[in-house]
Amino acid sequence: MFSVHDNNIAMIRGDSGIFKIDVTDVAGNAVALDDNDVLTFTLRRATRSPTIVLQKTITDGTLTINPSDTQDMPFGSYVYDVELKRADGYVDTVIPPHEFLLMEEVTY
Repeated sequence: MFSVHDNNIAMIRGDSGIFKIDVTDVAGNAVALDDNDVLTFTLRRATRSPTIVLQKTITDGTLTINPSDTQDMPFGSYVYDVELKRADGYVDTVIPPHEFLLMEEVTY
């Protein structure tokens, strides 16, 4: 199970998840990304936690979470964001901190 509601993510530990990320401007228009622009998903226990639990580069606007990414993580609440770094040095957090809930599984 993998679900996204208002950018809050919930998933079962060890499952797969695919999350399409569309970058838009304030008017809601799609923003074209260049090949050298980088979108990064970062997951921590809390926004001020110094430890990154999971970090992934988003390819072609799609975040893919593989079973191996979460299989050894403790169940519970985490927080994530998605940051855009453009080749020209411009940085924008396109998804500000949101909840990431890692739920228990029965079959593993």
